[in-house]
Amino acid sequence: MTTVVKTHDAQDFLALVPQLAGYHPRDSVLLVAFRGNRTCAALRFNLPTAKNERIFRRVATSVVGTLCKVRGADAVVPVIYTDETFAGAGGIPAADFMTAVTSRAELSGFLVRDALCVAADGWGSYLEVRPTIGRPLAEIAASAVHESVPEELRKRLGDVTDGFPLPPVELSVRERVARLLERYRGGVFAPSGQEEFGIERRLLEHPALFAECALGLDPDRMDDSIAALLILCLSSPPVRDSTMLQWAFDLEVGDRVLEENARFLAGDLHLAEGAAGRIWGDGPRPDAERIYVAMALLRSLAARAPRSARPPLLCMLGWLSWALGRSSLAGRFVDQALDIDRTYGLAEVLHSMLAAGHLPEWAFDEPEPGESRSGPDSKRGQGSDPGLGSKRNAG
Repeated sequence: MTTVVKTHDAQDFLALVPQLAGYHPRDSVLLVAFRGNRTCAALRFNLPTAKNERIFRRVATSVVGTLCKVRGADAVVPVIYTDETFAGAGGIPAADFMTAVTSRAELSGFLVRDALCVAADGWGSYLEVRPTIGRPLAEIAASAVHESVPEELRKRLGDVTDGFPLPPVELSVRERVARLLERYRGGVFAPSGQEEFGIERRLLEHPALFAECALGLDPDRMDDSIAALLILCLSSPPVRDSTMLQWAFDLEVGDRVLEENARFLAGDLHLAEGAAGRIWGDGPRPDAERIYVAMALLRSLAARAPRSARPPLLCMLGWLSWALGRSSLAGRFVDQALDIDRTYGLAEVLHSMLAAGHLPEWAFDEPEPGESRSGPDSKRGQGSDPGLGSKRNAG
């Protein structure tokens, strides 16, 4: 069922943009894309740090090029969020950069319905006569749109990288998990450990089932021995990758990827293409609810794990964030993994992918019939769950 939220004025539209994006943007340009009269995506890009026309044109070409991949999109409202002020800029901030963006969008065939700025001391439209003083931000805060979004669809808003800090864990818990992890590493698969670690061995012999059962655990009340066993299990690259995809899609995908990996290691170099395709973002849209559950579990595991054991968990968090379209959050996790181990393979791959501004293809798919959507409906259009979040600015 589609939920329609109507906006008639620019301040109402701006009140709804954070709900479309899923966070409070900052130092960003958001391209709110429309398919007909409905919003279909909200793409975030970092504002360029260099202040020259050549860089502005290059960045504008890059961001509008990504907009062109949104299937069926035919109109756009770019919105700049900046810590600059109207007073400091002598008028509406970032005007030259917005001119580059709107010009490139129009050259690419998009209707620019409006172009807006939310600065530190006010807001305004670039399509009006260049305002020298911003309109009060209180107009956005007081918009009736805030109450128009049904409570069950209203998102808890944070920063674009909200969810990055790991939950606090007592030192005694981390030390206990570290001791258990060392014990399991040294004994679970040793011939002498068959009797002592019978249960653990059986769990690790069926990693896909173990991973699926783990999704049902309460991350805050997880037993330390189970946490240590999961950390050990996910330290294996084939299991890490299969579990990552399984938690994003389903158990069948996890089983299939494990089988493909086994055949690949046995010398069949073609059977891992399905797994590789999904890791690069090809294929159907993943299950967002499963991803949120998995990320809560992984954050708890990473917080309990010894620092040296965190890179696999952080990379999984990075990829799952990217799969949701939150590339800035993904970058934070990947950077932390590289801070621990500069040569960790998956971290290097993900870092390159993010630096290139690569987004999953499913982020650009049209929503399936019956999918729930919410957003603005007026001359500016009806919105939907954007499916796209943050993106590193390759410029």
